[in-house]
Amino acid sequence: MSFVVEIQPEILLRTDNSVGIDLGIKTFATFSNGTKVDAPKPLKKRIKKLRKVKFVTIS
Repeated sequence: MSFVVEIQPEILLRTDNSVGIDLGIKTFATFSNGTKVDAPKPLKKRIKKLRKVKFVTIS
């Protein structure tokens, strides 16, 4: 997987705060403070909707 982010550079004040982000498959992102963000599952939602539509159409 790869992605590109285009931004305008911005000069920030220097602080002692920092954060690390680990991107993955099962857990979309894990931050260095332990916070986890689940991966989006758009296909799973669409399959459920499709099953409902097929059931209504066939019935």
